[in-house]
Amino acid sequence: MSPLPRVTATARGGVARVDSRPSAEATARRFGLPAPTTPQKTAHQVLSNHRYHVAIDGMEQAAFSEVSGLAIETETMDFIEGGVNDRVLRLPVRSKVGNLTLKRGVAAGQKLLEWHLNIVQGYLDVRNVTITVYQTNGAVLTRFELLQAYPVKWSGPQFTGNGDAVAVETLELAHAGFLQISQ
Repeated sequence: MSPLPRVTATARGGVARVDSRPSAEATARRFGLPAPTTPQKTAHQVLSNHRYHVAIDGMEQAAFSEVSGLAIETETMDFIEGGVNDRVLRLPVRSKVGNLTLKRGVAAGQKLLEWHLNIVQGYLDVRNVTITVYQTNGAVLTRFELLQAYPVKWSGPQFTGNGDAVAVETLELAHAGFLQISQ
């Protein structure tokens, strides 16, 4: 038994053309082979949490061991509609971004502390911060651009007499929002 011919329509004049060749799937079934598959582009690329780079305008030497706080939170308002007793509507009111927290081992140079001390003395020194996330093969996967960031908290390292852990300083940044730029 032969498969039915395929009918394809062309854009010009609506003329139909009959193709008597069997489809690839029909040929594979006939010879007992698996059906051919077309290569699919990966639908999801998973972010790796250990391959990233943080760049702050004017401070390329800072390497951070931990980045946290990329968050957007939306406040809601409950709206109770008269006569509707089975539900409460929740409407969005306003959104706010969380502070970004950067941690790194204490290194020579005090650029991060000096940046925060400028803020403490009343000089608003805003900078853009770029967090670049890489795939395992080294290609750029995505980029987060934090706009108009400035330090709001600096914490120095904790010292203990009986430990051998790395001394870590923490910098918390407020910012005007962020963009995610996918590659």
